[in-house]
Amino acid sequence: MKNITSFLLVVLFMFPLVLISCSSSENQNTKPNASLTNTRWVLRVLNDKRVFTPEGGKEVFILFGKDTARVNGSGGCNNFFGKYVKDGSSLKIGPVASTEMYCEGRMETESAFFKGLETTVRYKINGDVLSLFNSDKVFAKLEAVYLN
Repeated sequence: MKNITSFLLVVLFMFPLVLISCSSSENQNTKPNASLTNTRWVLRVLNDKRVFTPEGGKEVFILFGKDTARVNGSGGCNNFFGKYVKDGSSLKIGPVASTEMYCEGRMETESAFFKGLETTVRYKINGDVLSLFNSDKVFAKLEAVYLN
């Protein structure tokens, strides 16, 4: 009987500790959402395909101006710029203008990225991931890289 009582006391004291430790570790893993502006958004997925930066190549990225309604970035070969309009989660980008260099093996991704930007209708940020939508489909996922 004494063993059962001791066991129940241990369980009663340990159970709240287990609950507290579980809830606090859950809160530590939750990151706040990155800001759309003043963040370098690097392309990681385009039209359901993983995007890799070749060794010695340029990253595909976009920057949204904080105090202006301008975007700029790189398509992996050419630099681009344009305007954007944000209203809640709605987002319109473009028209996009760019330099006109040719880079072997990079043009298909760049063209698809520029076309996608101009058909963007909304966005969603979840932690460090920016999802861009054209209609109801995510066409691009970008990862936040913070600027000073």
